[in-house]
Amino acid sequence: METDFLVGLEYLGVTARIKRLSDTFFYSIKELYKQLGITIEPSWHLVFLILKDQKKISMFDLAKRLHLSRPAITKMIKKMAELDYVLIASDQSDSRKKMVVLSEKAQNNLVTFERVWNAGQLAVQAMLQDNPHFLSSLEKLEKQQRAFSFDERALQIYHSAGL
Repeated sequence: METDFLVGLEYLGVTARIKRLSDTFFYSIKELYKQLGITIEPSWHLVFLILKDQKKISMFDLAKRLHLSRPAITKMIKKMAELDYVLIASDQSDSRKKMVVLSEKAQNNLVTFERVWNAGQLAVQAMLQDNPHFLSSLEKLEKQQRAFSFDERALQIYHSAGL
């Protein structure tokens, strides 16, 4: 078997390996949805789950809650609206503020979606059964990135080490 170049890079390959893993999950989820006849994107489940609980949320608050950029949320929500999964309306108190709610189509499909997401959650749990600390390690890495980002750390090391 051929050696995995990214694994051989050790720490220098971490970001590429995380991206590759994310991409493989993303495409695998798309394939799962395709096989089940579900016409949603893998990242949309986050919006569905928030709206299931909150019923209505502003695009700004949605972006903040998911730690995503406003343009990314706007693009996602517009695509969801095109496929009639969400409705977008101006807030009654501030017409500049756009509010998002689940459409009837989304509500009618939510039980099916949740069954698929629950199966997916169990699949991930099975994949991680030998690595019970993965989620806490991931959380630590995310906190470290938020507190003192990769570029800040690398620049500090670069300048202090005279690289």
